[in-house]
Amino acid sequence: MVFRFFRRRERHADAPYPQERPYGSPPAGRRRQPVPDRVGRIYVPLAVLQATDSVMRRFGRERRECYVWWGGYFTPQGDAQVLTALHPEVATDYGRIHLQAPQLARLHNRLRELDQVLLVELHTHPPGAGGQNDVDAAHPAATYAGFMSVVVPDFAQTQFYDLREAYVYEYLLGGHWRDLDSQEIAERFVIEETSVQVQL
Repeated sequence: MVFRFFRRRERHADAPYPQERPYGSPPAGRRRQPVPDRVGRIYVPLAVLQATDSVMRRFGRERRECYVWWGGYFTPQGDAQVLTALHPEVATDYGRIHLQAPQLARLHNRLRELDQVLLVELHTHPPGAGGQNDVDAAHPAATYAGFMSVVVPDFAQTQFYDLREAYVYEYLLGGHWRDLDSQEIAERFVIEETSVQVQL
């Protein structure tokens, strides 16, 4: 018989829930799953959407743009499962975000540590700026067919909750993009609750 003794950590009942995982696990090889010929559905936990909203609105209150990556993995069926929102704490301006190569490398290194790949890039635009511009289109964070870019208008005010109210683009190779309409956004991006109370 094996006895395990645990040391209870002191934590106040009203302390905020930790934002980092309690322990690291060895990689499971999710990054080795190849990019599918056609990316199918993209499954997004509501908690990731909420975390993205929180950081975007914080930047928005400071009247500056925000940049976020959604990391995760591809399934053998060709779908994509989002797991994590990564947001660099960098200086940005009212209508401009510019990340240097070392900053992008740190983002990629963090994805590697998490055993994840880049699935979706998101950033905010100020009021009246509309969707993807020529600079956005010419500098995607990834260049595989099916990579998604989301532009969130109005600095995510009042809330980034419904992807159909954002501008969503799919990369087609060769520097070309395709604009997704509301119906296709709802079909391709599956938002899933992360906590469900069931009345019995």
